[in-house]
Amino acid sequence: MSAVPAPGASMAAAIARPPDAEATPHVRRSRVVGGLSGQRARLVAAMGELVAEVGPAAVGVHHVCQRAGMSRRTFYDHFEHSDACFLEALREASGRLLAHVEEAVGAAGPEWESRAVAATRALIGALDADRVLAQLCVVSALGGGDEAIALRRDVLDRIIALLDGAPASAAPTELVLAGALGGVWDLAHRRLVDAPDGSLADLDEAATFLMLAPFAGRRQAAARGVAAGGVNAYVTRWTPAAAGGRDEPGLMVTELTGQTLQFLAGHPGAANVDIARAVDVRHESQMSRHLGRLERAGMVSHRREGRANAWQLTARGKEAVRALPELRSGASRLADRLSASLKEMS
Repeated sequence: MSAVPAPGASMAAAIARPPDAEATPHVRRSRVVGGLSGQRARLVAAMGELVAEVGPAAVGVHHVCQRAGMSRRTFYDHFEHSDACFLEALREASGRLLAHVEEAVGAAGPEWESRAVAATRALIGALDADRVLAQLCVVSALGGGDEAIALRRDVLDRIIALLDGAPASAAPTELVLAGALGGVWDLAHRRLVDAPDGSLADLDEAATFLMLAPFAGRRQAAARGVAAGGVNAYVTRWTPAAAGGRDEPGLMVTELTGQTLQFLAGHPGAANVDIARAVDVRHESQMSRHLGRLERAGMVSHRREGRANAWQLTARGKEAVRALPELRSGASRLADRLSASLKEMS
């Protein structure tokens, strides 16, 4: 994926057709962007890539057709104009982002602080891992007109709805929560604009502090921020526009997911009850739902052995397990950072 070009930079590289597009112009993917299929999905994916690279105002129909390896006639069979295609790409990106935040919050349990931390880490983690998604949702939506701004507002409102039950604050709780989430969003926006190629992972501590401080106090917010241990692992990528590619919608690897995958790596064929004991999930229905989500994401599979399920990792699940040690390599330094942070505030 290319970075957003500097002002005045040539668009030639940004709009060039991917190398394999000429070689396989008629190959169709078995899975494509979200619920879309075939040509329409390729056009949406191409629009997303180009908007992330050069911004919505610089992308025309001919750029999208060139990137997707398709004709203008085919484009107009699916979209009335380029703005309609851009809005569909933005809806697709917004849906993916929300799905990962929902997954993380759902796995965090009922306690509000844990849900707020999970939502924050999921948000930053998704934006850091998939820059097409990040540029679409956080940066390009602001320059995409009223409908794009309305979509951005809807994303924020739905994340706020996931965090219902926040502790009472001096001001109306919903407004304070909206302000806190807006601060996290602005942190990501600043980084994406100022350093398009830079990592967002180091924003996790500040973002967690911003989200929690109005409700839990500065000391507790700082402690949770340091103890968070970095953003969630994220296995995803925006669907490539070139024909013949393969879409993988992605999965947010929360703490529960990471523990489950690691256990299965060492215990293939484990049953639901064995996995639940290993990761400290006490309710059978919760474990079943969790494993079902992992199976739908292509991370695990199961077979029946008598009356029980025997679970094992798929190739994608094994890939995620291999990535976990890298993502958590800094965990040994967390205790020192937490101690230092609390000492400064005392």
